[in-house]
Amino acid sequence: MSVEHVKNTTTLYELRLRLGKTKAIDELNQKQVYKEKEYWKNVMVRIISIVKFLEKHNLGFRGTNEKLYQNSNGNFLGLVEMLAEFDPIIQQHVSRITSTDTHRHYLGHNIQNELISLLASNLKSEIIKNIKQSKFFFVILDCTPDTSHKGQMSMILWYVDTSLDEFRVEESFSGFLNVNDTSGLGLFNVLQNELKSLDLEINSIRGQRYDNGSNMKGKHQGVQKRLLDINPRAFYVPCGCHSFNLALCDIANTCTKARAFLEPYNAFTQYLPILTKGGIF
Repeated sequence: MSVEHVKNTTTLYELRLRLGKTKAIDELNQKQVYKEKEYWKNVMVRIISIVKFLEKHNLGFRGTNEKLYQNSNGNFLGLVEMLAEFDPIIQQHVSRITSTDTHRHYLGHNIQNELISLLASNLKSEIIKNIKQSKFFFVILDCTPDTSHKGQMSMILWYVDTSLDEFRVEESFSGFLNVNDTSGLGLFNVLQNELKSLDLEINSIRGQRYDNGSNMKGKHQGVQKRLLDINPRAFYVPCGCHSFNLALCDIANTCTKARAFLEPYNAFTQYLPILTKGGIF
């Protein structure tokens, strides 16, 4: 063992003794670091609570402005402003922001999106864990274009939640899936890939429900037929809402009484834009 090594070991040992007796010069620095760590921990707990509240109630986060105490700054910053009236932690945080003592406030849209993504990932993991415990599940798919006219498919999973004292059927939204090929094969491949990414077995499906489009319900090339070829126990049920909508359309086209009943409504909706433009409504 070299002389330098012995010297450094002795210095480290003495430093530990001084830290233990709170007599080292680093002790003040350590206290400041701990205090700052606790401060940011408390701030993040409140920010996450705001994000959870807005998500739970399906409320928008942002407005046209991202600055505190300005008009149209959205629900997220509005809740921060409200909490600042009662909560000392948020009050201190807002004070540090408005006085420019700190530029790292964690209230911007990037941290909001990151927290939403983390919470969604954690929630989806919990859902998948519950599905694996119950073993079997039911899948519901529906395709619709988004605001940019790109195809997307919503995926909903039904399963029996066995994690509670009382068994309960749960319906959980899994997410929107990007769709480039709307044929039966293309949609089925999207479904297969999503199940694989979620680590769910396609043979564990015990039911499937889609709309009445031929690419979904088709007996030869539809999604339901391709799934049944792999898993004959995945019983297909047509969507009740879509079926009811088609039944109403057929009734309106074939029944004169139904057509006469619906004609006043059709006339009203036809002239509604003109009446609105004229200032009547």
